[in-house]
Amino acid sequence: MLRLLGRLLVFLGFLPGASLMAQDPVFAQYYLNQNYLNPAFAGYTNDLTVNFNSRAQYFRVPGLLMSHIASVNISCEDETRLGIGVLAYNHIEGEGYLSTTNLSGQLSANFPFKFKTGIRSRMNKGLIAGGVQFGLGQKHLNWDRLTFSDQFTPYASGVQGPSNVMQQQRSSNLFLDASLGIRASLEFGTGRRPKFLSLGASVFHINRPVQTFFESEVPLEPRYSFYLFSYFGSVRGGRTKDLRYWTFGALADYQQGLQSHTFSLYKDANELLTVGFSLRRQEFIFIDRNIDAVIPHVMFHLNDFNKSKDDLTISISYEWTVSTLGEEQTFGTAEIGIKWRFAGRNLCRKRMKLCKVKGFDMGHDMPNIYF
Repeated sequence: MLRLLGRLLVFLGFLPGASLMAQDPVFAQYYLNQNYLNPAFAGYTNDLTVNFNSRAQYFRVPGLLMSHIASVNISCEDETRLGIGVLAYNHIEGEGYLSTTNLSGQLSANFPFKFKTGIRSRMNKGLIAGGVQFGLGQKHLNWDRLTFSDQFTPYASGVQGPSNVMQQQRSSNLFLDASLGIRASLEFGTGRRPKFLSLGASVFHINRPVQTFFESEVPLEPRYSFYLFSYFGSVRGGRTKDLRYWTFGALADYQQGLQSHTFSLYKDANELLTVGFSLRRQEFIFIDRNIDAVIPHVMFHLNDFNKSKDDLTISISYEWTVSTLGEEQTFGTAEIGIKWRFAGRNLCRKRMKLCKVKGFDMGHDMPNIYF
């Protein structure tokens, strides 16, 4: 009877969280997670680029949520319009009981074009890209971290001995996951006052993959992501290479009735440092609703510091909880990210001379507008 009761409690414990199990984590450092934001970013820098991001959410709440993402991109825009990307992520929740792992491959098609904004204006550059993503995912349950009532005794303190509850299913089925996206990059000026616009939309889990766990089937509902960013550059001290940008933007995620809206502002302080500030809230239209979090960002660009052609970006951000949940109850969320671009290492048969657009070391998509 005790064994049966233990199994029932475990099963009922997962039923209320069935929908929560099917929700994707939302990252603050989207500029280092382009592949997670949109499959159309596959191969977005042309050269071999490696990204890693780690997120620890709510330090003070029992059941710390940990999310890790790694991606690799490569392409050759001189000889082909195709970009290749690989994305892997792991999400741990429920005090370490439950983890979700996903490994996906991405392929993008990039179509550059030129346009004019007026009769006498110069030709501007633009890029439209579409991407697809196919991967495999699985959920895992760590039974060793579960504690049952028969492990406690009134005659001793703490947990005593193993449980009589038999360990059940440790892993869900291996499910196929499909996603797609589209994005565009537009240039509206060069020289001393360059301006750019970047926007895109994507839908993940379009096939609604079914996850079978504890003899219950939970579909993974689609996640819809949208972004819009504008970049305004200016030359400092008459040095054309010292080009710095102001960046304004918004990002939205929708999944299973939940929504997240992030508004951001970034400034290149100098060639080695970019600082930023973001606001995140659930409701976009209702201005009387509380803001969920304020997020300061700091990004260090080490490409000039180490005298190398490679680009290395290290980013640190912290989400200060200002909603009714309270900072004193959560102790906020921290993220750290790394992006390393290996200049000249790509799929081109001939070695190409790079013409990097200075000022986009944050990792946005503008550097791949080459002609």
